[in-house]
Amino acid sequence: MSKSLSLSRVIIPDSCFDVPTEIFDIYVEDIDAVVGRIEYRHETGQDLIYYGNIGYLIYHAYRGHNYAYHACVALLEMIDAHIDVVYITCNPDNIASKKTIEKLKAVHLGMVDIDPKHELYRYGEKQKEVYIITRDGEYETIIETFNK
Repeated sequence: MSKSLSLSRVIIPDSCFDVPTEIFDIYVEDIDAVVGRIEYRHETGQDLIYYGNIGYLIYHAYRGHNYAYHACVALLEMIDAHIDVVYITCNPDNIASKKTIEKLKAVHLGMVDIDPKHELYRYGEKQKEVYIITRDGEYETIIETFNK
């Protein structure tokens, strides 16, 4: 399955984002279709906890085929040599994303409340589930820092 899925870089002006962001179409060769998008955000600070480094969207007609999981694997393979820790977040009620993230063997750090002054709060988002993936499997220090 993952061999028939590829990521194709989408060129969008940097001015569209607050942080450097790489966006890719998710293309599935078997069905000759772009099934969604995935992005890697070079996020830091509090926004990292809210947005995470990886975000994805699978178009409605293509959901339920593990495309998000395979796209995440492909993206993680692309960035592996450069990044030691990757944060992935989702809304607490997004069961499909939780399943994708758990399948990636990400470690759940916990749930955070979104600051009422943050833009996400204005869009109706009140909490985020926060997960991490580390290249070396050294989760303990990150978990301790997160829980302080």
